[in-house]
Amino acid sequence: MVTISDVARRAGVSTATVSHVLNGTRFVSPATRQRVLAAIEELRYQPSAVARGLATNKTYTVGMVVADITNPFFAQLVRGVEDRLAPSGYGLFICNTDERPEREADYLDLLLRKRVDGLVVAPTGALQPRYGDFVRRGTPVVYVDRRLPEAAGPFVGIDNVAAGYLATEHLLRLGHRRIGFLARHPSLYTVSGRIGGYRRALADFGVAVDEGLICTVSPYQERAVEGAHRLLTMEPRPTAVITGNHIMTLGLLQALQERGLRIPEDLSVVCFDDHAWSPLFSPPLTVIAHPMEELVQTVVTTLLEAIAARGQREGEGAASPPTPSDVLLPARLVVRGSSRPLSDAYPAACAG
Repeated sequence: MVTISDVARRAGVSTATVSHVLNGTRFVSPATRQRVLAAIEELRYQPSAVARGLATNKTYTVGMVVADITNPFFAQLVRGVEDRLAPSGYGLFICNTDERPEREADYLDLLLRKRVDGLVVAPTGALQPRYGDFVRRGTPVVYVDRRLPEAAGPFVGIDNVAAGYLATEHLLRLGHRRIGFLARHPSLYTVSGRIGGYRRALADFGVAVDEGLICTVSPYQERAVEGAHRLLTMEPRPTAVITGNHIMTLGLLQALQERGLRIPEDLSVVCFDDHAWSPLFSPPLTVIAHPMEELVQTVVTTLLEAIAARGQREGEGAASPPTPSDVLLPARLVVRGSSRPLSDAYPAACAG
C-alpha cells in the first residue's frame, strides 16, 4: 500500500510538504507542488480521508436533508448539489425525512455525530433544536426552498410571495375571478408565501378573497385528490385552480379525470414547479418554474464560502463573521395550454 512517505521520497520532499500540497494548508512553490502531484499520479496514491480530516479539522462531507426525495423538485436539487460539490472534494450524505419531523430530528443527530462540514436543508417546518447545535458548533447551515422563522443561517430560494402573485395575476388577466388554490398546510414557509401572493393579486384586481377557494391538505396525493374534489363541487365552481406543488397537481388531474372534466375547457390550471412531464400532458401545463441552475449554484457557492470562512476564522482565531444574506431568486411563468381566457365556452354557472 502506497503511503505519504513513499510519495515524499519519490518527489524528494518532506511528508509535511506532501500534506501541505494535499490539504492546501501552506504555500508550496509551483515547481515543488508539480513534483508532488507527479509523484502522487505515478504511485497512484490515495490519501486517507481520516488522516486528511485530522490534518485539516474537516471531514469533507456535507449533509443534505430534504423533505421528499420522490418529489422531482428535490431529486433534481440533490443531483445538482452533488454534482457541484464533487469537484471540491466533498461527499454528500443525503437524508430523506418523508415530511416527518421525528425522522428529521434523527438525521440531524446522525449528521452531528458524523461531524459534517456543512448542512443544506429543506426543513419539515417543525421546531428542531438541533439546528442550533450546528450553529453553536460553527457548522454552516444553508436553508433551501424552505426556511424556519428562527433559522440562524442563510436562505436560498424563490420569492414565494412574488411567485404566488405571478400565477394569480396571469389568471386574473385572462378574466378569471373564481380562482382556487390547492396546497399544503399554510404553516409551511413556501405555502404561506404563495398564498400571500395570491391574496395580494386578488386585492390589486379588486377581487374579494373567498376563503372557501383556498383548500389546504396534508402532503399526500390521496388528500390532494379529496381537496380537488372539494373545489370542483363548489357552487359556483372555480374557473381556474393554482396547485402548490407536484403532488397537488397530480391530485387535481386525478380528480378532473374522475369527474369527466377537461383542461382548459372546464378549468384553467397553473401549477408550481416545471417538471420533465409538465409539457407532455395534453394540453401542456402552464407552470411557475424555479431557476434550478441558479438555485443550485447559489446554494453550493454560499455553503462552500461559509465553510472556507470558518476554516480561515479557526486558523486565525478571528471573530465570527456575519451570517450570509438570504438570496431570493425570481420565479418564471411558463405559459402553455392549460390556461386560457375565460369565455362563453365555460359553463354559465362557473362564470362567477
